[in-house]
Amino acid sequence: MVNDDRTLVCSYLANGFLQPLGRCEQVYDSAPRNVRTTLVRQIKNAHWPHPDRPVSSFHDEKAFMQALGRLPLECSILTLARLYEEVHVYLCRALDRSRKGRPHNAGFLQNRWVELKALVDELVARESAVEDQIYLENDGPHPQALRALWRRVPQMTFNNLPVLNSLGDLLPGERSASHEYAGIGGGGGSDVISTSIMGHLLRRQGKEMDLLISTRTWAIGSQGKAGGKVGTKREVYNSDTVNYANGTPIPSTYRVKEHTRAEGRDLEAIPWAKHSQIYMVLDQGESRSSIPEGDQANLPDQFQAILSQSGRDIDTVMTIDTGGDVFGVDIDCGTTATPDQDYRVQHAVSTLSSNYNLVTCVVAPGVDAPSCSPLVAERAGGMVCHLSQAEKNRMLELLVEYRMDGSVPNRFGKTSLALQARLKGKLGWVSLDLPEYVVNTWENPWNSFVYVRECMEDLVLIPTVELVRELDRRMLEQVNQQPTTTSPPAAKSLDPNTIA
Repeated sequence: MVNDDRTLVCSYLANGFLQPLGRCEQVYDSAPRNVRTTLVRQIKNAHWPHPDRPVSSFHDEKAFMQALGRLPLECSILTLARLYEEVHVYLCRALDRSRKGRPHNAGFLQNRWVELKALVDELVARESAVEDQIYLENDGPHPQALRALWRRVPQMTFNNLPVLNSLGDLLPGERSASHEYAGIGGGGGSDVISTSIMGHLLRRQGKEMDLLISTRTWAIGSQGKAGGKVGTKREVYNSDTVNYANGTPIPSTYRVKEHTRAEGRDLEAIPWAKHSQIYMVLDQGESRSSIPEGDQANLPDQFQAILSQSGRDIDTVMTIDTGGDVFGVDIDCGTTATPDQDYRVQHAVSTLSSNYNLVTCVVAPGVDAPSCSPLVAERAGGMVCHLSQAEKNRMLELLVEYRMDGSVPNRFGKTSLALQARLKGKLGWVSLDLPEYVVNTWENPWNSFVYVRECMEDLVLIPTVELVRELDRRMLEQVNQQPTTTSPPAAKSLDPNTIA
């Protein structure tokens, strides 16, 4: 960012917060990178409008900034950036839906202004509101505008679960003591990193996880390398094929080698040297209609074919989710996360129960987990494992070694960065060091802000078969409660940690 941007933003902050310019410059310079990115994006493009970089306007922004100005300046700047980010993500999603001819808030796109009075009134009455979630709705007094409100962040703890004292013990879902494990990343690039980390933690207990499977969507769902195109087919390069018993290659199933790379975030090769067998499976579930019949594959067959080629006899298949969206979505929690792939993977793995013990492990639970997660885990027979300090330190070491710490722009994961924040002692709202190109964009921007909960340093382990049964039961309940209207979706309150 050039100095002109800094001057513009800091002057705006000083005038709005009624604080000395020098103090604003000091706090701005020390703020997380994406806080600065978000402030510059909004303030600069509001000051010098550009048709390719639309931003929203705010009613009562001066009053909001003055209310924030009574708080520590670090908190004020972070909260203002949080507001800007929430609105920017909403705007970009509305623009995307408009381009695709899908239902959207057309009135907001015509006017693009947000009412802040409710934020101001609540913040004046209760300064602790600054720790709440900022959410948006469009059913206020001006239907074409959005209204920003505070919403308390749901408490989340897994202390309702029995405690698993050690990963060396019999795990939930295991019928007998196990030594050989296969790990399946449940959906997304970060999950294969978490799977490898779980393998290292198991090794400390005399267990072995040498076979890893990364499950990715057939079509790219989010930006990877700069310039990556969302929605295009995920190509995989320099890999080996995996064959059926008759020698025919299985579509969308690959063995990862040292120099294997793929479209999107190609994270599978990072732990390559730590495990003898790493595979990538492309989940065709949401793209099947566009795939020729001869190129189609289904997850149970893909998983079973890989597991049957293991160099060791597998006792337990552990499916790893990072963040907790494997628990699904509450009807009223307002999240826009889509755990469909997580469910497809869990369901596919559950079909293997006659051959293996099946365990689901959630790393960093609470990053993008719905508020119902502790109850779902309890009903499915889950247990919580409180990691030792040595285990937490090992996780941090591996995340740095795998360059998942924000040091490499092409290798990142929101859940992995949130986990590191918690392991370093952070709590409450933080801005993660995501690459600027996925934040400072108008195409599927990522929200860098996350609410860090204490429970994110724990592991939650659940019997896979019981988890699938509980998810099926909840999904049936939700279907029965769905309204029959087909009106366009209104602006909803977003889960504080929705993964873009």
